[in-house]
Amino acid sequence: MKQQLRSNFKQAKGFTLIELIIVIIILGILAVTAAPKFIDVQSDAKASVMKGVKGSIDAANTMVHAKALIAGQTSGSLSVAGTTVTLVNSYPSAATVKNVIDLDASISESSGTFTHTAATTAADCSVAVIDATATAAPKATLKVTGC
Repeated sequence: MKQQLRSNFKQAKGFTLIELIIVIIILGILAVTAAPKFIDVQSDAKASVMKGVKGSIDAANTMVHAKALIAGQTSGSLSVAGTTVTLVNSYPSAATVKNVIDLDASISESSGTFTHTAATTAADCSVAVIDATATAAPKATLKVTGC
């Protein structure tokens, strides 16, 4: 009889209840540790979109400035890619730089300030454009603390 019990134990294969509970506890600890990193991905994506908008604005300012210099214009309006841009010191004005860049529906613009429509705090997930002066190029200021 004793011999038969030993052979039955040798044949039984699988996990004990304690082993399964330990694995579940370890998986729970890993999930609690990793979850916050994945939850914040959405705000990182919004911040990246706004960084892309800032890059587009900077590139548009450079492109329009080059075209204005070639045309010999420092003020007035300039036709760029089928749209009209108002020049301020041979750069596009903050209000018309939007005409040169292609914006996604998730970005709204008002008076030279571009915001993400799904931001937690719109004012803190934005790019503000300041017109050029006689001595300085236009400046795009990025805020991504409220994305």
